[in-house]
Amino acid sequence: MKGQVIRHSLSIAVIVSLVWMMTGCMTSASSQYFGTTTAPSENMLRYVSGGEPESLDPAVSNSQPDARIYMSMYDALIEYEPKTMDAIPSVAKSWEIGEEGTEYVFHLRDNAKFSNGAPITSHDFVFTMRRGFSPELASRNASLGYYIKYSEAYNAGKVFVKCGDKFLLKGGGLSDGIPPADIHAFLDAPERLTIAGDEAGRTKAFDADKKLKDAAAGCEFVSVKAEDIGVQAVDDHTVRIKLYQPAPYFIGLHGHQFFRIV
Repeated sequence: MKGQVIRHSLSIAVIVSLVWMMTGCMTSASSQYFGTTTAPSENMLRYVSGGEPESLDPAVSNSQPDARIYMSMYDALIEYEPKTMDAIPSVAKSWEIGEEGTEYVFHLRDNAKFSNGAPITSHDFVFTMRRGFSPELASRNASLGYYIKYSEAYNAGKVFVKCGDKFLLKGGGLSDGIPPADIHAFLDAPERLTIAGDEAGRTKAFDADKKLKDAAAGCEFVSVKAEDIGVQAVDDHTVRIKLYQPAPYFIGLHGHQFFRIV
């Protein structure tokens, strides 16, 4: 008899607890709901970034809190599909990949604009990438783009080896004479050899490779410039990027803050 009373009392206690919890939830949902579709009068968005940003320059810092801010402030050629994280069109409405996987051509929307109303063009993306690889900026994210032709050499302050009107090639031999203005042919040509920009670095390379030392004898050293990087504005709404070798994930990299347009 005593056991039945205890079980009965426990059942009543459980029922009372459930009723209390349901009442509390109903009260919370109906009387304490804080959502609204009315914009705040001061037109201000409060955003929890997770930490004080190191910089508002997307090419500079590489922390996750900063990246979230950059993604909300700066446009990119692509964005990430929220569920799959696949690359989807953004400033670039479409793109093509060359047969060998080393050439990417992005076609920009003709209505893309900066926050001040100025149109976004392919020249802005070329500027952004050249700036990102500049040794002076010293971006910690620059290595993400090292698959782009001559980007690492420019970032590291390396030089070409020019012998007369031709250049030493990475695989040996000399390059064909290419008009300086023909950037398309230059990027498609066999890769030029690049070596250390400082004399000490070159001496070390020559001491380790006598054939290289002999091939470079009497030649001059020409700095790799921003204009040599494998990024080309074909026209105002077409960006062409040339890589050293195929990189299947290269499209997805363009949502990273390093590639976001400034």
